[in-house]
Amino acid sequence: MKLSMREKSECFRGFLLLIAQDRVIKTEERELLRHIGKVLDFEKRFCEEAMDDLLDNIHIPTDPPVFSRREYAEAFLNDCVRIAGADRDLHPDELAWLNHIARANGLPASWVDEAIREISSRGIAAEPSRMEIEAYI
Repeated sequence: MKLSMREKSECFRGFLLLIAQDRVIKTEERELLRHIGKVLDFEKRFCEEAMDDLLDNIHIPTDPPVFSRREYAEAFLNDCVRIAGADRDLHPDELAWLNHIARANGLPASWVDEAIREISSRGIAAEPSRMEIEAYI
């Protein structure tokens, strides 16, 4: 199974909202979103403009992305954990956003904490070549 076009859009929007949670868009986060935008088949200019305007754009819906399959939600959230940790600082608002996404997708409250522990224990940094959501594109 592959992500629908709507789910691809939801992925990018969800990643955008994640990097906006701490009100600072860092170079590492931008690099990851450039990669995932390319993988999701969005135009480079669209992705750049979305990131440039993100903190001032009041028109981006802030509801959490909801996926048709649990494995999509889990892959998305694992990538979110990596992106949130790319700057080596998991902001409380980023954590709250991850928990909000998990709840919206029917995942238990402990899911995000377990994912953070697992990814931290493996020492996996957020690298463009390792985005889990790519398996469903």
